[in-house]
Amino acid sequence: MKLIDVHAHLESSRFEEDLDLVIDRFRKAGGEVIVNSGTDPERNRKTLELAKRFDCVRCSFGMYPIGDYEDVDGELDWIEEHKDVCVAIGEIGMDFNEGRGDFEKQKKLFVKMLGFVKKIGKPVVIHSRKAEEEVIEILEELEMGRVVMHCFCGKKKLIKRGIENGWSFSIPPNITRLEHFKMLVEMVPLKQLLTETDSPYLSPVAGERNEPANVSVTIKEIGKIKGLSEEKVSEQIFNNFSNLFNLS
Repeated sequence: MKLIDVHAHLESSRFEEDLDLVIDRFRKAGGEVIVNSGTDPERNRKTLELAKRFDCVRCSFGMYPIGDYEDVDGELDWIEEHKDVCVAIGEIGMDFNEGRGDFEKQKKLFVKMLGFVKKIGKPVVIHSRKAEEEVIEILEELEMGRVVMHCFCGKKKLIKRGIENGWSFSIPPNITRLEHFKMLVEMVPLKQLLTETDSPYLSPVAGERNEPANVSVTIKEIGKIKGLSEEKVSEQIFNNFSNLFNLS
């Protein structure tokens, strides 16, 4: 199988001691590509270093919605300077979880980031916790095309809107214990599905650190739900990824 993890955070301190082993397990499981998502200037640079260190890691540079950034324009200049090694922008979006800060400020940053995405012509990876409808409305208004809805927890009517817009949904390994993601996989055509881990988060086993090799867990669950072999699922998701990210 060819495994793709479109959203991970390997720069996390939880991987400091054994990252080489984590990457080795991913490769032995059939791993092809891990897209590591930066969330602020410091983590964007760590993501770039990871891509230099491991040939299976690709860069996605982002600005997490709840960050307090001193120089957004300066960071966008840096990202543009490194756009040739950047396969996507993200994660970006909005987060309306209780106590998560100034929502109007989040919206302003999100719109600015989406304008930048259109300028450099990259796919975008979206964070939308408890702001799913607001995020979709902005994406539709700006006519965003190459969209990955990361860990999407919106209602069925919002999932349908995403499907109709041609967007992709990335499914984490905690699908094994969350009925919402099983329902999402039932609804979304296989050609619009991707796999992610959000490592070190969203593990298939509560309380355990997640890692990219667990993409295989997601593949297995998608196969069960869609009534397809794991090989067929992994092949289609590899093709989905290659087409969306313009990678061979």
